[in-house]
Parts: sequence; C-alpha cells; structure tokens
Amino acid sequence: MNWYLQSGKESDVVQSTRIRMARNLKQFPFRVKCNKQDLYNILETIEKITPKIGYGLKFMKLSDMDDITKLSLVEKHIISPEFALSKESDTKAIVLNEEENICIMINEEDHMRIQIFSSGLELENCLNLAVELDEKIGKLVTYAASEKYGYLTACPTNVGTGMRASVMVHLPALTMTGNIRKSFRSGKWCRNEYSWSIWRRK
Repeated sequence: MNWYLQSGKESDVVQSTRIRMARNLKQFPFRVKCNKQDLYNILETIEKITPKIGYGLKFMKLSDMDDITKLSLVEKHIISPEFALSKESDTKAIVLNEEENICIMINEEDHMRIQIFSSGLELENCLNLAVELDEKIGKLVTYAASEKYGYLTACPTNVGTGMRASVMVHLPALTMTGNIRKSFRSGKWCRNEYSWSIWRRK
C-alpha cells in the first residue's frame, strides 16, 4: 500500500515525514556546470545501478511521463513543481518504488536527491531507511565528498551530511487565529540538527 494512504503515528497532527539526502557523483561537475552530455551520462549511470539497489526501485525518465502522472507526484509532495515542469525533462528522471515511499530525483539541484517518506511522525524509521539506502548506493557509485567538509553539494548550505529532515503538520487552530506567521517568526520550529517544514492546508 502506498505510504500516503496509511495512517501513521500522531497522524491526527503530523501528516507526513520526509528525510532527504543530497548526493553528487564524483566524476561529473555539479549540475549547474554540466553540459547536456554530462546530464545524459548521469542518467545512464544511475539507470545501470538501479536494479542492484533493490527495494523494487524502477528508473523512469521524466520525458516518458505524461503531465497527469507528473502532477500527481507533485500533489503527493514526492517531486517538486520546478522539477516536474522543467523544460529539460529529457535530462531528468526519478527512481521510485511501488509504495512510493522511496523516490530519488535525478539531476534536480544535485545529481541525486534521495528521499524517504512516511505517513505520520516516523523520523527515526525514515532516517534508518535513508542511511541504509544511501550506503547501498554509495557502494555502487563514488560520491563527491571531502574529508574536511563532508558530502559536497551544489548549494553550500547542504554541504556536510547533505541531509534534511522535515515533517508536514496540520495546524488549523494556528491558521484560524492568525498565529501561524507569528510561530514562524518566533523561530520555535528551528532545530540545530533538522530543518522542519510546516505546510498549511488551504
């Protein structure tokens, strides 16, 4: 069953959990410096290793998807609107499993955006799966990394672990009373180890 159809821990408030890891392949420039052939070669490299990763993952080029499929993935927050609507869809792809709780975006801001999703509050379980998946991929390709700085990423703020953890929460009372913006400004949602994303349902 797809993760977003399930009811997880604290799901009355926490709608979903996501762990994201940004990774780049050592032999290629960062995406913003890649030429067209580099981007195609990145796709080919990931496509070749996909069967070896496991988890029932399938490699799918964005250019082979219809607009409805791409829109549905955006609606589920599995891929970003910018990624889905890219005019260079022939250089982009996703690696997705049947449950859609694992999605790797290829050639987004970084060569790879490894994402793990779960319904409800499941930070620890999502993190464990993300680390396991990351280690498996890391045995099949060589990541761009530095002993001093950690994993190297296109955006300097992601250098290090390249990881971001977020939860999507439903806060109707704060929205109805107009206190949602005040909560953002107070900084109570920031943590040193994680970045928490709060989404407001319209």
